[in-house]
Amino acid sequence: MIRGGAFIKVLLGLSFSLGLVCLLSNWALKSSYFRIQQIRVEGNLLLDQDEILRVAQVAKGENIFRFDGSGIEAKLEANPLVKRVKLLKRPPHLIEIKVVEKAPLFLVNKGGGLLVQGDGFTILPHSRIDLPILSGADELGERYAKDLILWIRATHPPLLDMVSQIGWKGGITLWLQNGCRVALGAGNFGEKISHLRRLLALMKDAGDNPRFIDLRFRDQAVVSKKGRL
Repeated sequence: MIRGGAFIKVLLGLSFSLGLVCLLSNWALKSSYFRIQQIRVEGNLLLDQDEILRVAQVAKGENIFRFDGSGIEAKLEANPLVKRVKLLKRPPHLIEIKVVEKAPLFLVNKGGGLLVQGDGFTILPHSRIDLPILSGADELGERYAKDLILWIRATHPPLLDMVSQIGWKGGITLWLQNGCRVALGAGNFGEKISHLRRLLALMKDAGDNPRFIDLRFRDQAVVSKKGRL
């Protein structure tokens, strides 16, 4: 049991601590030391940082503890390219906006314009998006193109950087950045992409620059060369 004198001391100690906390909290809420001076955006590869900051509307100079960012995450996540957003306060001066973007697959040439096609979303493109262009494809062609891109992304991502255009006419044809045309047909993309990787590696080592590679038929490859590098 705490005696009367000891109880008063404990009570006074608690009161002093509480008063100190209130004093420091009040000081932190009013002090110019805790003004927002820097806003850092992380994780954006497709979205422009200036556009993210425009939507977020974080005001520099505002006290970081008074700043209410509760609606910012929802506003940014309304963008179809955004999967999720996390806003973090980093006293004394920093606000971090961490962005996780969705993964677009290719551009679709429709109605005289380009649309971004991804896994579960289609949007108007942004100038920073650099993806292969799919031409001539109907709904079936788009499904095959999705399967192909997802397979390449999972097994050999560097190959995506080599693809400039995807064509569809009952089967998939790729145009590579070096001008080579690759006929893949429809389906069995795992085996065909593995075969293509081996062919390109062999031809690079040999200094050959193929003009056309036909991989439409199982266990067959037709290669047409246009000369040596």
